[in-house]
Amino acid sequence: MKLAACALPLALFATQAAAQEAHVWSVETPKDADAALRYAIPDTDAQPVAFSCVRKSGQVKVFAQLAREIGVKMEASGLWVDKAGVRGPWPMSVILTSDSASATLRGQVHVDEATGGSLAIAEFSTAAPVAEAFRKTGLISLKAAGETVQPPPAPKSMVRKFLGACK
Repeated sequence: MKLAACALPLALFATQAAAQEAHVWSVETPKDADAALRYAIPDTDAQPVAFSCVRKSGQVKVFAQLAREIGVKMEASGLWVDKAGVRGPWPMSVILTSDSASATLRGQVHVDEATGGSLAIAEFSTAAPVAEAFRKTGLISLKAAGETVQPPPAPKSMVRKFLGACK
């Protein structure tokens, strides 16, 4: 019995570790479509952090999956409402940090029906200090709704390729 009790936490830890290892950084910069940089499990909706841009726009959208449920009920109209009855999407500050650079962005939070949590979305310029720090270090974190999403460093070559397509 003691062996089984010890094996269960180890099995859970191994499952969690395998799930974390399955997330990888990927970059797409097609000539005729939006560019994307994602930290995700390939071919799934599990994308803790993703970036996209219209090529040569100078603007980048960042998306982060949050565990917190902001939307609590869907109305008959198909719109989600929060605890106070306010319809989404909900305005929210999003703090993007890379190395010593940080930017507080005006963002929105939507219901993430794929995960049951929320999806924070914000936009920043490729000329912002946080974009330059991300390009140099590959480090990025996003804070919204009291949660921090901090993936492992992105390969700098992928970040440069992505941001280069966005400029």
